[in-house]
Amino acid sequence: MFSLLDWLATHESSLSAIAAIIAIIAGLAVVVRLAWTRMPGQLINNIKRPAFLSDWRNIALMVVSGVAVVLALLFTFATPNQQQTSESAAETSKVEGKPSVAVLPLDNISGDPDQSFLADGIADDVITLLSRNPRLFVVARNSSFTYRGQAMDMRQIGEELGVRYVVEGSLRKIGERIRVNIQLIDTNDGLHLWAEKYDRAYTDLFALQDEITNGIALALGDQIFQAEIARASSTPTDNLDAWGLVMRANQAVSTWSSKSSEQAEALFRQALQRDPNYAIAQAELARTLCWRAVNQWSINPEQAFAEGYQLGEQALQLAPNDPLVLYGVGACYGVKATHAEKGIRLLKKAVDLQPSFASAQGMLGIAYTFNGEPEQALSPGAESLRLEPRSPNTWLLAIWYAATLNELGRFEEAESMARSAIASYDGWWFTHLHLAVARAGQNDIEGAQQALYMAREKDASFSLAKVKSAAAFAWKDKGKNMLALLEPIWPEDLLTADKN
Repeated sequence: MFSLLDWLATHESSLSAIAAIIAIIAGLAVVVRLAWTRMPGQLINNIKRPAFLSDWRNIALMVVSGVAVVLALLFTFATPNQQQTSESAAETSKVEGKPSVAVLPLDNISGDPDQSFLADGIADDVITLLSRNPRLFVVARNSSFTYRGQAMDMRQIGEELGVRYVVEGSLRKIGERIRVNIQLIDTNDGLHLWAEKYDRAYTDLFALQDEITNGIALALGDQIFQAEIARASSTPTDNLDAWGLVMRANQAVSTWSSKSSEQAEALFRQALQRDPNYAIAQAELARTLCWRAVNQWSINPEQAFAEGYQLGEQALQLAPNDPLVLYGVGACYGVKATHAEKGIRLLKKAVDLQPSFASAQGMLGIAYTFNGEPEQALSPGAESLRLEPRSPNTWLLAIWYAATLNELGRFEEAESMARSAIASYDGWWFTHLHLAVARAGQNDIEGAQQALYMAREKDASFSLAKVKSAAAFAWKDKGKNMLALLEPIWPEDLLTADKN
């Protein structure tokens, strides 16, 4: 019922036009009919009565036909993004009528480069907490953080990210205290809507993050959010060292490779040594282990999966409704065909709780694709790219989406998506593999083989044997569609891993 009312409100002007046209047609029909019945009989006898005026049923049929034509024209040519002219419409977000927000990385003015992770961690947590509010559209961290260190007009940033509001600020750590300045800026006119200074003990870091988030939400007019922002169990950890290690680990996997994922694994393990019940660290380590296994970067992939599942279950027991935990564990399960359905359930729950979570949207898409449901993957895959319009992480979302398009036989689109991913980061063999699939699907054999050689250049272990082994783990059909295109054209010198 509410959906119908929303649709009627959205299309109010079109419906009014249709109603007016119906009234005009009906009115003309009545006038013509009345005029005919009042004509002198002698004149009527000398004029052949048109068949359409023979009775009211024919007239009604004409009216219905005319309305059908008008409706067809309106819905064919009407543009969904009609310009909003009212003052109240200008106050809404550029996305789905919600206030839209981007949180920029805090400037580290401590003079200590090592404190950058602290500044990023505060901004990252503020983004996460704001994203849990269904009444806000929040641009993903990886997009907003691309503006680090750039002196830009906030109106330009708002235009590029498609947001109405931008949060910026700075951080200084002095001894055991931190000082944070935060401003909320309207990108339409560059005016400051809200600003606050915080001077707190370093040990009060998590409470400070909640204060900042509440202040932003309240400044946006969302009074209800203050009650909702409280975390299920207060802070995810009381150990600031563990929290800092997780922040560093997340930075380590900003580029996805065997080396960077190995570094992240070590940092997550260090975090758990400091706080064994840190659910987010458990979930992130589970995700890292499972993805290292499916990429054939683990010495014993099955053992890595087993440890990942154990960590995932522990994390879910500690924080069953934390979107970050659900994402990490869902990403672990989602890359193994035998566990994909559970991964999909967890990722869907993460997205329901935090709709602006781009990585969870993208992971949900590739999990559907691995599970043989590429049609279901299209919506979350496209949404993930919309949520991260400008990001170092967009390449990963793009190649996941390319894999989905390949499964659907949309090879030209898949090639375009794979090319855009490689332009941002070309270090992952999976990216070049799906460029090869897209080219092979278009009968570009030479181009497909070039992409396969490039994959070997990026990863000396890349081979047909490796792809088959990874596909057997991840794909429900063991990569049958992909291998059907590639196996007949696979270069002989890429059948096994490089021994050199």
